[in-house]
Amino acid sequence: MMRKAYVNLPEGQVHYVTAGQGAPLLLFHQASISADEWREVIPLLSDSFTVFAPDMLGHGSSDDSDSEQEMEDFAATALRFMDALGIKKATCCGNHSGAALATALAVIAPERVSKLIVSCEMLLSAEQLNTCMARLLEKPLSRELPMDEAGQFLVEAWDRYKALAPTAVAAQRFRPFIIGQASRLRPYDAHFAVLRWMAQTDWLAGVGCPVLVVGAEHDLFFNRGMHDEVLRRFAQGSFEVIRNAGALSTFEQPVAWAQAILAFARA
Repeated sequence: MMRKAYVNLPEGQVHYVTAGQGAPLLLFHQASISADEWREVIPLLSDSFTVFAPDMLGHGSSDDSDSEQEMEDFAATALRFMDALGIKKATCCGNHSGAALATALAVIAPERVSKLIVSCEMLLSAEQLNTCMARLLEKPLSRELPMDEAGQFLVEAWDRYKALAPTAVAAQRFRPFIIGQASRLRPYDAHFAVLRWMAQTDWLAGVGCPVLVVGAEHDLFFNRGMHDEVLRRFAQGSFEVIRNAGALSTFEQPVAWAQAILAFARA
């Protein structure tokens, strides 16, 4: 059974979902979603782990920050979150923006991360990331599309979610779409902080723990060569493909995600 709770930190209240028993497993969501990204995955993990899925500041039911956060700020909050709950060391898992946060923890505080599970865009080079950021800056994010009385901005946002998850059915896109639209009410999200952090240097080179990279088959960042890249870069690295899924893969294929996490984390 999943429980909702809050922890009070100096920067504000952080909301999280927890379930299960056993060794701690932290799940980090992507922007502009929330811990709800893992709602179908958590019950499949809770027989083996005590799962914690926090909302990053400015997301979900956590407080907004007073100013835009950088990735180092998100990581510091995550470490204070772990401290507040007495989590000394955990397997850390994240998708997209959450993958960057999990990686930051593994680099900044390696003694706190036993294993790392991240999505495939963490393998992108700084050049690829700068290109991605330039493309993002060419047009507003879906949460920033100008509103119009006819509601055309919602149609355009929906079309973007279809592109993110081209093989998903409408019901699988709807929940993250609604969460994403609700993020219009928040002053900040993690998108640009993540891209700025990832473009600085090869952060994965600083990771010393075992790593699983998960690639969703229809994710914008996925390519077939990533499998060999993981094996080349990590002595303790492996790669798992989530079939028939895109950037919203935890909503589309929760069982496949859970199976990948369990096989790696329990090994």
